[in-house]
Amino acid sequence: MLEKANLYFATHLSKAIWAAANEETKTALLTMAAEEINSLPLRPTIDPERKNKAIFEQALFRLIGSEKRENLQAQGVKSIAINGGAAETYAPLMFGIPLAPRAKLYLMGWFQMGAIV
Repeated sequence: MLEKANLYFATHLSKAIWAAANEETKTALLTMAAEEINSLPLRPTIDPERKNKAIFEQALFRLIGSEKRENLQAQGVKSIAINGGAAETYAPLMFGIPLAPRAKLYLMGWFQMGAIV
């Protein structure tokens, strides 16, 4: 899967970020992303190419994402604000994991009936 991911990112806007990661990190990211995407209630007939692209986008999301925000959400924090400054509001985690926006786009239409997206 690493070879396919490297080909995917060769023409991706974030190719430099992906290329900067070492192979061990990329493999770990892809493994985690595949586990996350495979845990979703997807139809068994999902297009494999779209699923792979969702996995690649989820891996990139994990590479550049902030675990701090994810940890806050897991603890039930719904919003934070700095007095007189920035504020953030968190939506509930879909299926218990933060899903990369582009991964979600690739998966739209492939969730099983009754899955709330």
